[in-house]
Amino acid sequence: MKIGIYGGSFNPIHNAHIEIVKFVLDKLKLDKIIIIPVGTASHRDDIVVEGKLRMKMCELAFENAKNISVSDIEINEHKVSYTIDTLYKIISLYGEENEFFEIIGEDSANYFSTWKEYEKILELSKVVVFRREGYSSDISHKNLIYLDTPLYDISSTMIRKKIHNNEDISKLVPEKVANFIKENSLY
Repeated sequence: MKIGIYGGSFNPIHNAHIEIVKFVLDKLKLDKIIIIPVGTASHRDDIVVEGKLRMKMCELAFENAKNISVSDIEINEHKVSYTIDTLYKIISLYGEENEFFEIIGEDSANYFSTWKEYEKILELSKVVVFRREGYSSDISHKNLIYLDTPLYDISSTMIRKKIHNNEDISKLVPEKVANFIKENSLY
């Protein structure tokens, strides 16, 4: 089985995240993609919404999606989340006979060589890098796959700013996610 792993803060999840997942699923003919909201990020400290709420937004975004699941594997941990540790857990859950694809944005690829045990990540999985406007990466490895995904001009930071300024986000996030944000007074 070919299993994609897409981790992120998803703070909040938005339409570009969803389109990237669908694109990678189709382009690489993956059997499954696991969406993993980060618990405690190792590389940033701007997560403003509790993990369970971000997980719920991910579940709402993908509730009827085929071959896509959302995992609480990181948000249930009360320690810093590292990709290598999560990858080990996913491999132990699904079996090492499967092929794993770690999905990251080109912004993350810029500093991938600083990730904890990044060489081991490349040994245990293929790392799929989707292009992001304004970024470029010069890392090369036989297990790195660069995908020219459509470029999306959406970010979670932009959405949080719009919410803070009482601007409309209905075209940026799924309707159920927008309603959840409003009902829970998030951001």
